[in-house]
Amino acid sequence: MKKPISLLAFLFICNLSAMDSEITLDNDHVRTSKVKLEAHEEIDHQHNEYPQLILSFKGGILTRIETNGTKTEIKLPKNIPVYQDQDPAGEYHKFINNTCKPLEIIVIELKTKPSAS
Repeated sequence: MKKPISLLAFLFICNLSAMDSEITLDNDHVRTSKVKLEAHEEIDHQHNEYPQLILSFKGGILTRIETNGTKTEIKLPKNIPVYQDQDPAGEYHKFINNTCKPLEIIVIELKTKPSAS
């Protein structure tokens, strides 16, 4: 059985021409990546294996499209992280920068759950 891949793994493996991405940290607890999507650029089907935070230093909007066609606009306020839960097993989605400007984001995947204090 194939293990679902996350947004960051997908970006790293596929190396799409216009999209620029770089994994900046990867350990047992988190994986972080810098991602640049050009205007109207799409990241095709992916599965978020872990919960993640998305941070944009300039702000922006990502359109998330589920495999069933449901669309969600994810508003990325300037300098404020936005939480995205992990996807249920077997569910995939894609992202589109459906704007006229490039979008630069930091994605932080949370691989471990915080311990109870």
